[in-house]
Amino acid sequence: MQRVLSAEPPIMKSFYIIPRIPGRFVGIWPQEKRPWFKNLMSAFGLIVVLIGACGETLYGILNLDNLVSALEAFCPGTTKAVCVLKLSIFVIYHRQWFEFVKRLRKMLCANQDDKAQQILIDVSTTANRFTLLLFTSGFTTGTCFVVLPLIMGIYRWSQDQPIQIQLPFNIILPEFATEHHWFPLTYMVLTASSYWTGFIFSFVDGFFVCSCLYISGIFRVVKHDIRSAFADLDGVEYCTPSMNAGIRVKLGHIIERHNAIFDLCSELSRQSSVIVLMHFISAAFVLCSTILDIMLNTSSLSGLTYICYIAAALTQLFLYCYGGNHVSDSSLDVAATVYDIEWYKCDARTRKMILMILRRSQRAKTIAVPFFTPSLPAFSSILSTTGSYITLLKTFL
Repeated sequence: MQRVLSAEPPIMKSFYIIPRIPGRFVGIWPQEKRPWFKNLMSAFGLIVVLIGACGETLYGILNLDNLVSALEAFCPGTTKAVCVLKLSIFVIYHRQWFEFVKRLRKMLCANQDDKAQQILIDVSTTANRFTLLLFTSGFTTGTCFVVLPLIMGIYRWSQDQPIQIQLPFNIILPEFATEHHWFPLTYMVLTASSYWTGFIFSFVDGFFVCSCLYISGIFRVVKHDIRSAFADLDGVEYCTPSMNAGIRVKLGHIIERHNAIFDLCSELSRQSSVIVLMHFISAAFVLCSTILDIMLNTSSLSGLTYICYIAAALTQLFLYCYGGNHVSDSSLDVAATVYDIEWYKCDARTRKMILMILRRSQRAKTIAVPFFTPSLPAFSSILSTTGSYITLLKTFL
């Protein structure tokens, strides 16, 4: 059943619906022309996250003699440093990201058949649910960091203990920033740094996994179109010349779309290569530091904060690997679909076109970056490396 082409296809109702929220809030949702207030929002986010990244990393370096305090600074500091990079890339290359979203939108709308749209809606629902999980874990972690010092302060006040100045993060700041009359402003800036970090990685990482799952959905639509193109062969012994001609026309459109999907994958790899590379490089360190901090920390409230933190970090890493793995598997499935059709009933000219799709599909298309390919085996490898680092460090502690 074909929909009216002028109507907006159902997939557009859920197109990046969850990543779009934090992306617009932070001011980095891809747009052709960025208004001044979007630049202002992204500049504010860059400044507050950069303050946290620099101050916390410096604190960790200057307090290496106290391993627990140093780790409590390095963990969020590393995440914020990577978020500064992610935000900068989306702001600097916003036109390229806009063109990518535009091309992806066009490909999702190309086939408005009910079955094809349902395939895309299913993958979009999964992608948005994963992004919501990412956003929730980031927001919960940020809230834990911000609320914990307040809880400790209220507890000391209720016990008539001396009130101590305690910030959400272990961080080096100018001396005046912790003075009595500047303290509320400093606390609000660090709170903004915490939540902006969550918004940035919720958008960027959610955008990546949504893009990967949309691409895998388009591969599934190609499989559906291939089966539809050869549906008339059921129950016939061979293809008539008119049937072969009709199949070749359909295959021509399928080949064009298949090539366009490969080009779109290459563009996503090129645009996100630095983001994915830095995330993978920092992942083992962040996971190792967080687990060590949980093992060494004697504070139950602080331990709870870092349990939330490691859940968010694992969610981030898993979604990168899951998205890349989904693209690879979906591209290979096209070859299996082509092989299973009744191609032997077609003439030589039609078989050559089938062979073109088959040969290209037999090699998995991956979202490759230097040194890494996001996949579930890569996720397992990073967890294994993290375990090895922890075992090694425990021998020195």
